[in-house]
Amino acid sequence: MPATYAEAQLAADARDACYSYGLDPVSPVYGRCVGREIDARRFRADQAVLVPAPGTVVYPQQSVMPPVQPEPPAGVQAFRDEYGFRYDGQGNRLDARGNIISPQSTRP
Repeated sequence: MPATYAEAQLAADARDACYSYGLDPVSPVYGRCVGREIDARRFRADQAVLVPAPGTVVYPQQSVMPPVQPEPPAGVQAFRDEYGFRYDGQGNRLDARGNIISPQSTRP
């Protein structure tokens, strides 16, 4: 029975993997390694395609990330710190009228 391309590629990949491990290709350890690699790769190839049974309902995968809330624009109060200073959504400090206070300013 002739080997298919997938089977030949499977064996070549297994040989390449064992050779990359540093094993001598004429040693019995190399032969065992190739056999185990082929078995492992064949098992993974068989498990890779999962087809649901007829009548099975397949639900679409839903996102686990919550939606991102937009930040308030510059100059609109977003929060106050523990000292009562007001800040906008970008972290700028605001005065009583909602104007942005320069970070170089030392007066409150």
